[in-house]
Amino acid sequence: MFVAIVGLLIAAAAAAVTGVAAFYANRFIAAPLRHDFREGSSVVTGIVGTLFAVSIGLVVVAAWNQVNSAHQTASTEASNLTDVYWYSRSLPDTQRQTLQTLATDYATTVVREEWPRMAQNHTLSPRAWRHVEQLRAYFQTIEPATGAASTRYSQAMSRIQAVLDARRARAQMAASGVPPLLWAALAGCGLVVLLPAIVCGSPVRKVHVTVAAVVGGLVGLVLFLVHQLDFPFSGGIAIGPEAFEQALTRFTSIRTLEGTG
Repeated sequence: MFVAIVGLLIAAAAAAVTGVAAFYANRFIAAPLRHDFREGSSVVTGIVGTLFAVSIGLVVVAAWNQVNSAHQTASTEASNLTDVYWYSRSLPDTQRQTLQTLATDYATTVVREEWPRMAQNHTLSPRAWRHVEQLRAYFQTIEPATGAASTRYSQAMSRIQAVLDARRARAQMAASGVPPLLWAALAGCGLVVLLPAIVCGSPVRKVHVTVAAVVGGLVGLVLFLVHQLDFPFSGGIAIGPEAFEQALTRFTSIRTLEGTG
């Protein structure tokens, strides 16, 4: 809701600025000159406008797919971590407690430290990296005694590897946004789209100002949308740590089962 309000305010501000600029352009630029500018720039403006619309569409679709992929990646990581926690129930008491502590420390650090870090700096927490590496290293110390235990161990190892793979993918997604060069291109195309609406326009001042304000508001709104989708773990449309919070809840449930078993 807050993001929607901010987006509307930015669109309104862009519309107001564009409308005021169009008002003064209509007042101080002679009508014949505005007509000549419109006739001379119509082809270029049409091409740039089409390029801007296509570019914005592609960027929004790509960014939205990135958000969906980031959500799936976080869910996969947390789900496999929960499976690792389940596996600990098959281990002796000391190994079980150690493995559960490592998994809980990792998930807690991800929720409390890593997620705010991703939102602010687009990087992962070094402490969370240490926790997951300790978890992986501890698995190498486990020696299954039976064939059934060896099968369970192999399955749990695959889950640990899936956690690491998902974490690496999440690290890449956290740092990948719209390239600065593309931002410059979008801003330039947006400015070229706005200029004819400001400088040209109808001889009727109200129509000129209204059309320019609408174009300015739309350009401001779509650029704000791209900004919110820029990084999947920050901004108004961001992936939260709910998957890991649910994993911590599941950890508690699993420990409860052990207490009643």
